[in-house]
Amino acid sequence: MANRRPPLLLSAAHALNDGYGSFLVALMPLLIDRFGLSLAMAGLLSSVRGTMASFTQPLVGLAADRFGPRWLVLLGPALTCTAMALLGVLPSYTALAVALGLAGLGSAAFHPAAAALAGSAGEGRRGLAVSVFSAGGTIGVAVGPPLIAALVGTFGLGVTPALLLPAWGLVGLLVWRMPRVVRGLREVGLRLHTHPQARQLVRLWTIAVLREFAGMSYITFLSVLWVRRGAGVTTGGLSLTVFALSGALGGVIGGRLSDRFGRRRVIVGALLSSIPFLYLFLITDGVQSMVTLALGGLLLLASNPVSVAFAQEMFPEHRGMVSGLVMGFAWGVGSLLITLVGYLGDLLGLEAALGIVTGLLLPAAVVAAGLREPPGKSEGPAEAGP
Repeated sequence: MANRRPPLLLSAAHALNDGYGSFLVALMPLLIDRFGLSLAMAGLLSSVRGTMASFTQPLVGLAADRFGPRWLVLLGPALTCTAMALLGVLPSYTALAVALGLAGLGSAAFHPAAAALAGSAGEGRRGLAVSVFSAGGTIGVAVGPPLIAALVGTFGLGVTPALLLPAWGLVGLLVWRMPRVVRGLREVGLRLHTHPQARQLVRLWTIAVLREFAGMSYITFLSVLWVRRGAGVTTGGLSLTVFALSGALGGVIGGRLSDRFGRRRVIVGALLSSIPFLYLFLITDGVQSMVTLALGGLLLLASNPVSVAFAQEMFPEHRGMVSGLVMGFAWGVGSLLITLVGYLGDLLGLEAALGIVTGLLLPAAVVAAGLREPPGKSEGPAEAGP
């Protein structure tokens, strides 16, 4: 039977890492005022962290495969949380940029290593294990910004170092409770272009880019869309929380279903079924719009951890590296395309721009339909474990 403790510990670590990593969204207006930043300088800060957190993940994942993931799982949140908790007291713009770069490296260290460890700990229920891990990060992103906003709104920017204490406390708990794992196989080399599953990995990466592009487009412009509809900023923030938490729930459901009925079926079904609900969100308003947004987010993000589990099963000797490709690297490429959505929004209207992006989920589903289950995996109900 799979050990169920590591996925829960890793989910808590994921919530910690991504919750602290999301502080910048809430702190940015205060940092702009404190340092007199232009919007371009502020945007550069976000780009520094995002670039370091996404495009370095495959390399860090490869290190996890070769030397073992445990030390990266512990180092990542420690680095991320320490850097982000100091943002309120750093003396200069350069110091901010360095801290955010280190926070990005911490996230890059954590994600592929932790995903690999979650997948290896969840043998037999890998889809559920990876989805529980993934849900922790989504919950952290949903909770982090309002938490730090409430604290600095009450006590000022100088309060941020106080958050070092709970962060280090949880990291200490991880050091104590996280089981030791066997080191990676140093002698195993990876040649993607000659690997028999290379085309499958390209398909998964393409799906991930299109899905992340759609998801990040909604996350980036949800608040703007609600305000333009005449709602308040509070409603816009609530819609982000609804979208994120629905996605976390969808990931857990999708992961469990994929263990029973196959990864490919769940990926294709989730992508296709998300499209009508997201379109309904764009053409409705009020409560109905919020409900369809929740259902669209649940279905859109249901396939995310399933894709990671799928990649790990195709490359069992390189779980960390392929997790970094399907998660971080795909997220980075998808995020780079967000500027195009803003341009289309100015040209055609925000609903039309998001509608075009939503339409990209159809070719993503077509690509997913060509996936083949890894050897030894069937598309029928899984056999019961011991």
